[in-house]
Amino acid sequence: MKSIDIAIPVYYGNIGELEPNINRQVEFFRQNLSAYDWRIVIAINGKNADDITNLSKKLSKEFKEVSYIYTPIPGKGAGVITAWQNSKADIVTYMDIDISTRLSEFKELVKGIEEGFDLCVGSRYLKGSKVRRSLKRMVVSFVYHRILLKFFLGVKFTDGQCGFKAVTREVVEKVLPLVKDREWFFESEMMYIAEKVGMSIKEIPVVWEETDLQSGINLGKVIPEFIGKIISLRFRKI
Repeated sequence: MKSIDIAIPVYYGNIGELEPNINRQVEFFRQNLSAYDWRIVIAINGKNADDITNLSKKLSKEFKEVSYIYTPIPGKGAGVITAWQNSKADIVTYMDIDISTRLSEFKELVKGIEEGFDLCVGSRYLKGSKVRRSLKRMVVSFVYHRILLKFFLGVKFTDGQCGFKAVTREVVEKVLPLVKDREWFFESEMMYIAEKVGMSIKEIPVVWEETDLQSGINLGKVIPEFIGKIISLRFRKI
């Protein structure tokens, strides 16, 4: 029986959604992953972590399939990378705590790895995907994926930021040590490096719904950050 670890990156601001969404995930995986030895790893990151760590401890006692890990380094990437690098599972995956991507797509994510791909990732830009999001986030995503990633990096993949990914042990061992970013950009960086070293990526369509349509994104701040990280990656030797 193959093993799967499902990393769920969280910080202190996620405390309100942690318990109900872990409950949903446990119920779903118990019904749909009986062919695997699976585990949910709550990947806590950043400061002010006492309350969310205590809640994670409670959930790990309540559900034998749930564990937790902590890194003081803030950022989604820090949480996921810490969980993946400490995992011994055959397949490592991650999804966002808000479950924006429908759980029913998870079996397709794992199937992509079973088919022999090195990475299998959700994409909101494939035919068959259904996406509901705020206009502001739609604009940011369009600029990021269709202009910056394609123009500056020349990537083949269509979605670098969908929080729904599965990778092999080889990716963890060979690609993750090359990933520098520990925040939101780590996903695009990981996929770019994987492409550069000849690893195979499968994208699958997803049903994706933004949970907070009142986005507080500051376009004047975010887009320059996007550009700076992409340019830095473009001129880095892999």
